[in-house]
Amino acid sequence: MKGQLVKVTITSSIDKQIAESMKLYNHNAQRHLDRVANHLRNHILKNMKKTSKSPVASKIVGGEPHYPSLPGNPPAIDTGRLLNSIHVTRAMPFPNQDGHSNSVSTNVWYARKLEEGVGVGARPFMGKSSRAFQDTENYANKIASDISISKNLPKPAKGVKLR
Repeated sequence: MKGQLVKVTITSSIDKQIAESMKLYNHNAQRHLDRVANHLRNHILKNMKKTSKSPVASKIVGGEPHYPSLPGNPPAIDTGRLLNSIHVTRAMPFPNQDGHSNSVSTNVWYARKLEEGVGVGARPFMGKSSRAFQDTENYANKIASDISISKNLPKPAKGVKLR
């Protein structure tokens, strides 16, 4: 009787698990950033709608008197141009880098003037000194644990085969 070969092959599925984990992490990180950015946009809009206004009209805008917000408060809404120009870009991975990014932005020419107070009293509405930013920073810190992927990891593949 010739010797019979007994062979045990041990394989690893770690590469597959790492790939699945990274896919889940990226998905959850993007979802988290999108939630935070939408939270910021919603708070910007909410704060602009309930801002404290001056009791005296300063000028006529679109045929209506303009009651500006008080300095230190978000800008008051007249035409809705600034309000409607605030957009969120979806979270995307950085090209050739680790990490993700998204943004909340406006391209209205007078937005920076209001935010920084150039020529008028500052009326921060989306930058670091605004209430919307501070509220969103607190919100982001509270939900940061949502990026966790441990519940969603693939089950390890059986790696031992007996032949």
